[in-house]
Amino acid sequence: MLKKFFKFSKERLLDKLDSLSVRRKLLLVYTLCVLIPTIVSHFIFTVFIVKNLQQQKINQIKSAFNILNTNVKRVIDEAILYSNTLYTDDLLNDMLDIDYRGMDDFYSNYVQYLRNRIYQGRNVYSNIARVTIYTNNPTILNSDGYKKLHIEEVNEWYNKLINNPQGIVVIPTSDSGVNGEEGYVSLIRNLNQYEQRSTATGNNSKYTKIAKIDIYLSSFFNSINFEVFGGEIYLLDNSNRIIAAHTYNSLIFTKPFIKFEEGKFIPKGSYVFVNNLDINLLNGWKLVGVFSRSYMMGEIYKAVEFILFISILSLLFATLLIRFITSSISNRLELLERHIRKVKKQNFEILTCKEGNDEIGSLIREFNNMTIRLKELIEKEMLSEIQKKTLEVEKKQAEINALQSQINPHFLFNTLDSIRMRSVLKNELETAEIIKYLTRTLRRLIYWGNDITTVQEEINFVEDFLKIQQYRFGEKLAYEIFVEEDAKNCLIPKMTIQPLVENACIHGIEEKEGNGRIVIRVKKEGIKLVIEVVDNGVGMNEKKLEELYANINNPLYDKSIGLKNVYRRLMLYYNDNAEFYIESSIKKGTKVIIKLPLELPAFVHKI
Repeated sequence: MLKKFFKFSKERLLDKLDSLSVRRKLLLVYTLCVLIPTIVSHFIFTVFIVKNLQQQKINQIKSAFNILNTNVKRVIDEAILYSNTLYTDDLLNDMLDIDYRGMDDFYSNYVQYLRNRIYQGRNVYSNIARVTIYTNNPTILNSDGYKKLHIEEVNEWYNKLINNPQGIVVIPTSDSGVNGEEGYVSLIRNLNQYEQRSTATGNNSKYTKIAKIDIYLSSFFNSINFEVFGGEIYLLDNSNRIIAAHTYNSLIFTKPFIKFEEGKFIPKGSYVFVNNLDINLLNGWKLVGVFSRSYMMGEIYKAVEFILFISILSLLFATLLIRFITSSISNRLELLERHIRKVKKQNFEILTCKEGNDEIGSLIREFNNMTIRLKELIEKEMLSEIQKKTLEVEKKQAEINALQSQINPHFLFNTLDSIRMRSVLKNELETAEIIKYLTRTLRRLIYWGNDITTVQEEINFVEDFLKIQQYRFGEKLAYEIFVEEDAKNCLIPKMTIQPLVENACIHGIEEKEGNGRIVIRVKKEGIKLVIEVVDNGVGMNEKKLEELYANINNPLYDKSIGLKNVYRRLMLYYNDNAEFYIESSIKKGTKVIIKLPLELPAFVHKI
């Protein structure tokens, strides 16, 4: 069953392929075998390259973040290292546990040891701004580096320190001074937690001692000042406050530790990377990188543009090469097809082109041989038959001409002239006059000649027609004709006005009770020739007028043939630039207005 299905599908596909032209088959082969595979392969390659570049950029940022993490850790480690010297200094701790007898007693010890211990930290470690040791020893005086511990004054960090089992915390702190508010990152350590001291002395420390080491914020600014970055770097604490930044945003310099808000510091469309610091004391601290789209996607865009350029170049080269090769097939086949069609029309023209040595070349040579033999056969074997048929056709044409000559219009005009002369001899002058008008009308219709005439000639023809109609209607019909002098020589198609006048007589005046009147006006208006035919006949209502408009615009209807012929001829002559209006109302009559360009189109033969 499956085999039959594949066989049926194959046959249907082959049938469809057989219905395609060679050019379309070649185009199909090009599309399926070159265009689509090239586009798909280049698309897959582009996706692969884009992903690699994106990952490369991300890895670059991660590597740089690791360096920044190490730089921040180095700053903190320096403060920890100094705090360890204070933490393990037995002499310092003993001197802070002494109950001094007065200011002189404390000052002598301060000068001998305590002051130098504080200066050592500030002078040796470049990142340390100041060192302050807080103690609740009442005999210690507030001095440079030493302060009495008042819990209400240090409540910002005291509770955090006491509740920390390690006895050490790192938090942002700030002081208000002469130059405004100044910020620090402070490492605060409880010096009483050195367990070996109690073991050596046999008793615990007498007073609480806390070391507060303030680190310059500039040290953190310098640690994340990584010029490789094309974006902005922010160091945030666990409360999402900005500790330091590598940025051009001036907001962070107005006040230390301002809150990091996305709307202020992350432009729309930016890429954001977050890296948590791998430092125990800085739990919850993180580095936030904000990178513009141009920085993240710049190299990718360049790569895509380069790949696109290479793709278009290779596709264009392949297209031109395939087009050049396939033209050898399609051009000769199309040329052969055109000559075969000429043979069908008995045009035995030999195909002259570079034949080639392939199958198509052999086909062209065989076609030329066949054409030569076929031409010789027709010329020799069928020439006598063609001559015989030609003689028979000429004989039939002579018979037709003889029949046509029997009804020569001269006979009709001579007869009408004879009737008119008899009427004159019998003094029937009115009848004779009408026969004259009728003769002129018939002569104009039979000897049509050129399609174009002057307004004056058309009016003369209309006037002959109206005189015949007056003979028919008697006093019931009156008419007036007004033609401007400069409009008389204007050229218009024949039978433009007469059908309108005839329509007015038949459909307007004939059905009217009482006398009727037809007025014809011809004048110039700018670059237009205006023709008006007005009657005071029965007229028509709005519905009938709409039907009349629909009829003259629809070639399928066979009513109002006179109006329709006038309308369609004018539209053909003037390339739809003629204007045709009909105004009518019941018992008031009808007005037909035609506006024609004064210049006839170039293809119309003028008189």
